[in-house]
Amino acid sequence: MHHACLSLAAAATLLAAVVSDASALCNVAARPFVMGQPGRISMTVSGEPCRISLQAGGQSRYESLEIVQRPRGGRLVADGRTGVIYTPRPGFSGSDRFIFAVTGTSSIGSGTSELYVDVEVE
Repeated sequence: MHHACLSLAAAATLLAAVVSDASALCNVAARPFVMGQPGRISMTVSGEPCRISLQAGGQSRYESLEIVQRPRGGRLVADGRTGVIYTPRPGFSGSDRFIFAVTGTSSIGSGTSELYVDVEVE
């Protein structure tokens, strides 16, 4: 059985990073993920909208984005193929969670990654 191994330098070109736009309080912490593998994101927000933007690295590109599980304490909308915008419900504070999936291609193939987002609303 053959197992594919990637050096750190090669893997870096296959990763996607997650960043947030600056707004009132919109802190997003995420590790890069490989297409076809799940990813985890943590965010801390105030009552303002907070955007998560995906940026493909190397030859990677995103083809579609789908909301898999909506948050209970706020509203989530897809923003094209590369992002989502989370807005807490007025008066809501505490923990929330949602899941979205991105499908794309990289230099080693294609796949869908589910991104699990844990939110803390202050």
